[in-house]
Amino acid sequence: MLKLALRALLLATFVLSLTAQEYRGRVQGSVTDITQATIPSATVTLTNVQTGVTSTRQTNEQGRYLFDLVLPGTYTVTVQIQGFQKYVQEKVLLQARADVTVDAQLRPGDVREAVTVTDQASSVQFNTSKLETTVDSALVSNLPLISRNPILLARLDPAVVQSDTAREVEPYFTWSGNRQEIGGGRNFSNDLQVDGSPIGIGHKTSYMPSPDAVQEVAVQQNAVDAEFGHSSGSAVTLTMKSGTNTWHGNTFYQGQYPWANALENRVIRSVNLGRTHMWGGTLGNPIVKNKLFNFFAYEQWQKTDPNDFINTVPTDLERQGDFSRSLNAVGGLRTIFDPFTTQTSADGRVV
Repeated sequence: MLKLALRALLLATFVLSLTAQEYRGRVQGSVTDITQATIPSATVTLTNVQTGVTSTRQTNEQGRYLFDLVLPGTYTVTVQIQGFQKYVQEKVLLQARADVTVDAQLRPGDVREAVTVTDQASSVQFNTSKLETTVDSALVSNLPLISRNPILLARLDPAVVQSDTAREVEPYFTWSGNRQEIGGGRNFSNDLQVDGSPIGIGHKTSYMPSPDAVQEVAVQQNAVDAEFGHSSGSAVTLTMKSGTNTWHGNTFYQGQYPWANALENRVIRSVNLGRTHMWGGTLGNPIVKNKLFNFFAYEQWQKTDPNDFINTVPTDLERQGDFSRSLNAVGGLRTIFDPFTTQTSADGRVV
């Protein structure tokens, strides 16, 4: 029975993995000397600046290397081989689904000497023709977002058009994330993802993370890969933050009070009685340095939005089935028709 349970668990994990779209990127390039001759068997190390996690590759016979399925983040690329100075490229920004090229040119010398490039590596992607806009972590963290709906940051892309109402931009309103027209497509037809996993249920969203937990928002429009099968051609992907080798976090509070609100109606001087309390925070920390990390985010809302609702309830006589004193909208007696005997005459009169 234990073997059967383990097999079922492995099968379920495999099936779930098939439903996700790939949000990780790749870093590749070539290694040459100053004469442009390729250098095979060079050691290339990719290091995540925040977590310290490293991966190592060897260049092939053509002097090329490839790191695939790399998590979004900032990296350092180090290239070294005996007889040449070590090459270090810092500030390599890898965004969601990015394909970044970092070419290294080695100079003869002692491997203990290093040529370090501190300027940020070019973000131009030479290996793909897809049309994509990425809102990076700096914008996600610093832009004001009163709705606290991170998917709405996709509207920084000029190809995205808003098609919702004021109420629907709230993060826990399940229609809000998909009320966007991307690249001329229709709303309610986009593929919404968190770390490559779909969060859409029909036209609605099933999960909306706190914006403080989001690292990037990527908008891919129109011609997308075949893996995006839940849309009419556009996708919005949220990439979540992770813990690092340092403890970091934040707390926030956002309040709305009637005494601080603008007047609801300046003619009759009515007060806006809306009241909102929002608070939460995040915490990221290492569990095992350079290997295992934790990230936690929490957010809570208490919202009061008074509105008028006018309707009618049955009278005591109507509760007993007596409609002889029931009035219509203009104050006259309400006519009760028997659907089995009622007829409409040629001139439109109901008998």
